[in-house]
Amino acid sequence: MATAAQRAPEGWKRGGLLKGVGLPAPSGRYAVGCVDLMHQFPGDEKGSLLVRLYYPTATPDQPPCQYASWRPHERYTRGSLDFYKIPGAGLLAPITNALTSPKIPAVYGAPLSSSEVPVPDPMPQASADTAQSEQDHSEGVGNETGDAETNTETTPAGSEGVDNQSASQVTPAPPSISPFPVIISSHGLGAYRAVYSGICCDLASHGYVVAAVEHRDRSASASHRRVLRPGTSEEEGQYQDEWLEYYHRPETEPEFPLRNRQVIQRADDARKSLDLLQLLNDGGEVRNMMEGNFDFKQFQGRMDVTTAAVMGHSFGGATTVQALSEDTRFRCGIALDCWMVPLHRDLYTAGIQQPLLFINSSNVFQWAENILNMMKLVKPADDDGVSSCRILTLRGANHFNQTDVLFVLPKFIVRNEKFRSVIDPEVAHAVNLEICHAFLKRYLLLDPTYAKDVPNLDGGEGHSEHILFGTDVDLSKATEQPATDEQLSTDEEQPATEAVNEQQEQPGAEKSNL
Repeated sequence: MATAAQRAPEGWKRGGLLKGVGLPAPSGRYAVGCVDLMHQFPGDEKGSLLVRLYYPTATPDQPPCQYASWRPHERYTRGSLDFYKIPGAGLLAPITNALTSPKIPAVYGAPLSSSEVPVPDPMPQASADTAQSEQDHSEGVGNETGDAETNTETTPAGSEGVDNQSASQVTPAPPSISPFPVIISSHGLGAYRAVYSGICCDLASHGYVVAAVEHRDRSASASHRRVLRPGTSEEEGQYQDEWLEYYHRPETEPEFPLRNRQVIQRADDARKSLDLLQLLNDGGEVRNMMEGNFDFKQFQGRMDVTTAAVMGHSFGGATTVQALSEDTRFRCGIALDCWMVPLHRDLYTAGIQQPLLFINSSNVFQWAENILNMMKLVKPADDDGVSSCRILTLRGANHFNQTDVLFVLPKFIVRNEKFRSVIDPEVAHAVNLEICHAFLKRYLLLDPTYAKDVPNLDGGEGHSEHILFGTDVDLSKATEQPATDEQLSTDEEQPATEAVNEQQEQPGAEKSNL
């Protein structure tokens, strides 16, 4: 069966004077839709939750198609520049946005697929009223993403929702349609909800609903939230925008207490994201504080929330491990180039009961103590050679290969030694996803054909030459005992390498994702 990409032009790769190579096309049979949702649970004093939902949709056979923005608002550009401590971030951000406008292979506000087989109809487009609404909001902060693209012009950023021709008129799916399994995605330090769109879109093209959460613990480059205007009620729905900036830890502040508090909050975000999907699936009342007219009732009865996984990159990897330890609703987890520093020693004592896969980059990012902490959770293989928790390594990959960065940044930046990887970025992306899909089919979907003898999971003849089963880190360089939580927060535990962000305050701090 042809993939969604083979049935549609790669229009998301156009746009901007300074272009990257563009995100790879999703490999599954579905085209992909996405929408941002900011919701506050009643009585939740911690505030609202912001996620970007990626999901299967109808096939956009031909242009025009409106592709979602990878950078939903200028504040994310400013936050990323500030994260790297680049002077003049406030002045450089609008210039950067004017020169670059990366899109993702997902149609913003498209209706959820109402069929198990991709629908061969052109993608519905925004109505004239919606386009005018986007123009009205284009100068405000209010609704940050609907920065969408057609084959003739780019719609100004502003409206989160797209009039799906009638997302409000979507016919409920017939009972025979199988519900979609769900995945919660957690971003790394200095990232935000859209930075892993390549992975999220590919998963959605294979029939998953993915909720990419934007964490509010001040580990994101920036995070958007909306609060009621003073003197107004929730029924009126009049909101004003606030932005949470990245928190730069002073050198005098110990790292572990901060990061442990953050990872606990992040795991709570993951749990709430699953609660939100459950609410959508139950047909409960959801008020999207991002406005727009997307009909979330489409999701009623369309997801199998009991078939849930969690995954994340770097700090998001630690979030994955923490979430698995706290919430057994997650059947399994995938930790990409995991940063273990934030996790408390008690977690290792209790262990993780669900299947967990570590997929690391080569030893430029990883170091001995970090790997030894992963190994505390690894489980021995059974008689069939299958381990429910193991470590794999992408040969020649760097920390950025499991993000969108190498595809969306302008080519002259990606050529910089800091970003360069030995493995071709598209090959690394494809192999990484092959591993993820195989793991999810085995432990989330319980596909019997993936129960054993899967070369890219278990080794043996036929596995990708780019996969190392285990680690390429020299563990002899570790301290005599695996590092404790307090040790990992000191300056001396992680060796400095060429790929360490020069702006990081300590070698023991996480290297940046962006």
